[in-house]
Amino acid sequence: MKPNKKIYDNQKDVWKEASKYLDSILSKCNSIKEAYVWASLAEEKFGIYDEPYRGQTCSDIDLVLVMNEPVNIPKEWNFTNVEKSWFDLYHLGYFEYQGNKHQIDGLIVIPSKHNLNKMQEALKGRSKKLI
Repeated sequence: MKPNKKIYDNQKDVWKEASKYLDSILSKCNSIKEAYVWASLAEEKFGIYDEPYRGQTCSDIDLVLVMNEPVNIPKEWNFTNVEKSWFDLYHLGYFEYQGNKHQIDGLIVIPSKHNLNKMQEALKGRSKKLI
């Protein structure tokens, strides 16, 4: 069960800073066809947990990236060995806000490998498009 979370007061400011930072990360990859922020940041529920949850003290950023093929993933993006039906999970770094480090998870979607229908179902009503 997830612990309680203190939501940052100004979610619009969080979004503005985070999207600017995410744009700088995405500019390093020329294989991105579409990019979405999914879950807490997109839903304006971004914040800090009352106690650690799955090794994290803060909301993470779930960044869904639909790739063009052939895929050219930047070397600094670290594969986590997690493969699901609609994405492979990469660690892209951290976004710092008010002194807190929020992990950035890259959910890499390769059309020839992953189920795009499952991706679209997961994103429905819970995402914001970046690209």
